[in-house]
Amino acid sequence: MNNRLDNKQAGFTLVELLVIVTLSVMLMLASSALFLTFLLGSTKVSRMQLIKNEGEHAMAQMEFLLRNAVQILDNGSGQVCETGMEAITFESFDSGITTFSKETDISDSTDKIASNSGIYLTSGDVILDSGPIFDCSESDDRLAQYITIRFTLRKGTPSLDEAKDIVIQEFISGVGIRSF
Repeated sequence: MNNRLDNKQAGFTLVELLVIVTLSVMLMLASSALFLTFLLGSTKVSRMQLIKNEGEHAMAQMEFLLRNAVQILDNGSGQVCETGMEAITFESFDSGITTFSKETDISDSTDKIASNSGIYLTSGDVILDSGPIFDCSESDDRLAQYITIRFTLRKGTPSLDEAKDIVIQEFISGVGIRSF
């Protein structure tokens, strides 16, 4: 009996090795799944942050200039203040004339929110999905005007990207014209 114990070699059995390998593989699969989930989540968060920053920047610029406008001007429709306008033209307190509208940038063929001063308020990193739309309303005495601004930005292309990777956000704000 002692002879058998002396001949036994130290080491692992095949069953023990299979258990260790199986547990190691399961642990690696779980950690890689968590890592991929983190990567996909951070990509979506960065897309959402990009859209939020671009939209808030464009909205802040339009709000500031419209709030300090002297008057809203006719866009060629015969009406100064109406709903559903795709462009809005106004006179600034420095007597400059500014127009906000959608414009296609010829350098990258994307639609952007633009002013007639040659400045784009959104970049080619996001897509202008709809708008800008300007709704103008006047007080009963026609002395005060209120402008509602709406537009939607998107990051991702429905025909190329998966639905979970597409981020869309609508921006809506309103501003009263001070009419200095």
